[in-house]
Amino acid sequence: MEVKLNVDDNETKEFKSDIHKDEKNEQDIQRQEDESYEKNDESDKINSHDNSQESGTEVLREEISILKQTSESNLTKLRYLLADYDNYRKQIEKQMQGKVESTKAELILKIINIYDDYLRALNTVENNTCSPAIVDGLNGILKNIETLLKSEGVLEIEAIGTPFDANVHDAVGFASSEDQPENTVVDEVRRGFMLNKKVLRPSLVILSKKIISNKDTEQPKME
Repeated sequence: MEVKLNVDDNETKEFKSDIHKDEKNEQDIQRQEDESYEKNDESDKINSHDNSQESGTEVLREEISILKQTSESNLTKLRYLLADYDNYRKQIEKQMQGKVESTKAELILKIINIYDDYLRALNTVENNTCSPAIVDGLNGILKNIETLLKSEGVLEIEAIGTPFDANVHDAVGFASSEDQPENTVVDEVRRGFMLNKKVLRPSLVILSKKIISNKDTEQPKME
């Protein structure tokens, strides 16, 4: 009787042991499934994160491309604007320079007119046998005026003995001359001047003219 109970106890223990093993196996299987699910979930999250990063990168690339195009367009506009400004600045500078030169020419021309009056007055004084000291003083003033004009770029136009040039000469009369070719300046009524290679005032000149005598027009007599 006692032996039988021992056998039953052993069977009971074995049965319980089997049940425990089954439970453990089920727990292991469940844990493995849970771990597998967690791994899959983490993998999905990683994949989702990667996809999100790729999508974000594409968006950034598009935004960078748009910003680059906008920047290049603005840079081109800025270059055109700077070019327009530079042209405008040069035009204004040219206009201002022209105005300065025009004002300077007007002022120097007034000084030249005074210079002409001074020369006429000096010639009158010299012809009236004025004191040499006074004449020397007046000549000194004359040289100062001439030095001032030269320092400002004023040059006298060469006239007497040169061929007529309509760019720098104004003919006011003719004079017969056998020594000079026709249309050669033989006398100067008023001196002309140039300022920085531009005619400030043309010379008023007398031109030579060939003399035609009666001998030149005589026809040989027929015998």
